[in-house]
Amino acid sequence: MDGLSIAASISETEEAVCGSVIRTIYQPEPGTFILHLFARREIRLLLSPRTATLHLTKLDFAYPQTPSPFTMLLRKHLRGGRIVTIEQSGWDRVVTLTVARRLGKEKETFCLIAELLGTRGDLVLSREDRVIASLRPASRAVPGEVYQPLPAQEKANPAQVSPAFLAKIIAEEEPLRALVRYVDGIGRITAEAIIARAEAHSSGPLAEKIGESLSFLVARTADPQPEVDRSTQRASFFPLTPPGERYSAFAAALDVEWEERQEASQDKDEQQPLQTGILRAIAKRERTAVKLREWLAKADSMERLQHHADLIMIHQRDLTRRMHEATLLDPATGEGVAISLNPRLSPIENAQALYERAKRLRRGRPIVEGRLQRMEAEIARLKAGLGAMENEDGLSDQTMTLISSPRSPKKTAPQTAPRTFSIHGYTAQVGKDAVQNDRLLRSANPEDLWLHAKGFPGSHVFVRNRKRAEYPAEVIYEAALLAARFSRAKGERRVEVSYTKVKYVRKPKGARPGLVILGKEDTLTVELPADKERV
Repeated sequence: MDGLSIAASISETEEAVCGSVIRTIYQPEPGTFILHLFARREIRLLLSPRTATLHLTKLDFAYPQTPSPFTMLLRKHLRGGRIVTIEQSGWDRVVTLTVARRLGKEKETFCLIAELLGTRGDLVLSREDRVIASLRPASRAVPGEVYQPLPAQEKANPAQVSPAFLAKIIAEEEPLRALVRYVDGIGRITAEAIIARAEAHSSGPLAEKIGESLSFLVARTADPQPEVDRSTQRASFFPLTPPGERYSAFAAALDVEWEERQEASQDKDEQQPLQTGILRAIAKRERTAVKLREWLAKADSMERLQHHADLIMIHQRDLTRRMHEATLLDPATGEGVAISLNPRLSPIENAQALYERAKRLRRGRPIVEGRLQRMEAEIARLKAGLGAMENEDGLSDQTMTLISSPRSPKKTAPQTAPRTFSIHGYTAQVGKDAVQNDRLLRSANPEDLWLHAKGFPGSHVFVRNRKRAEYPAEVIYEAALLAARFSRAKGERRVEVSYTKVKYVRKPKGARPGLVILGKEDTLTVELPADKERV
């Protein structure tokens, strides 16, 4: 989130948060905190300096059994306190929560300062301007000393920039870079949205169009009109160009973005062992290919070795043992040719040795060339496998045989019931996650039907075939709709779905949860209704 996004979140959050009591604080993951609040109802405030995020959330987060020392310190000073204000420092990514807490007859005021800077982010607890503790060591937040704010940025106020100022900065730099560099509170994503809106919704000089677009976004910080980009799952507090999926609250849109980011991060972690195996296999083959090319470069000297041996045989009467080198006349060119000799061998033995080397090179060249071609083909197949993993397309048997990956540790997860649907008398089960997809595969019969949205991560769908008969076309189509709806392709109108019988679906040894190999498959394209309820 940049400064404008944070301002929009605070405008939506302020009324709910101010006056609420802090019941507890916990840290579900490094750099991310949940403030459990109560104000006529229970609410949760997500505060994450690590990801530059602040918003009310309805997501469920794991409650750690062992809190960190910093979390214990926050609880000690803030639990039971009432949030008085939540304020942003100008348009900067710094937010301060002022908390009043009564200790006996005395009343103390604390400040929880969130520097929402991403990897450089920090969370500072202070009392009377004196730092109590900070999430990460910093020279500006030394315990016992006065907190030193971030240095002020010499940038223009986005609510006050004029067309003349915009014309000046975009004349000096490309518009996107100019907005990020010279206007406060604007990150790259917001700058891209400003320019896209200016080009689509305004007319006139570029500076004026950008000014109108910027003014519209600044107004939305106090009155958010949230949307989510269907392609990237990014949340915005303003209407997108082209339009995205509308949400009633910016916090709800930010929850969608958070879930997408966490799922992508989890997928990346799960893919790591197999991905590492592929990278190792590529590196090993590339090293082999380098050596083979070096051998072929030496093989280019085969004709030269043959020619040197011939010259030695022609001039053998003029050569003696213990000679290191000789310059022999080439009858074809009339020029002298310098030839290295082994002083321990006779002239004929030297010639025989050169003949033998040339013979080995001649015989080995087609073998080495064939092996090099095989190495290059395997490298290409492995690199294609990396791309397939990104879309959760199954790796082929040929690719898996090229990988020697360590067995990944098994992860235990609570078993929940899969989603179950009835399709024209057939029972369809939809996995809720990768682990459940694997469980359903293990329990399926060979003649059951398996479906998955092609090219998109998502649930595996299994249609049970107790009749041992062929599936009607309408059953396959309805099951394919389920596979499309319960995947990341659910925002698309047309989705291609892979389907086959379970007997053609194989789980590679050591592969991450949810990854399968298809020995045989068919595909069909389904259309999702435009007004389909978001799942």
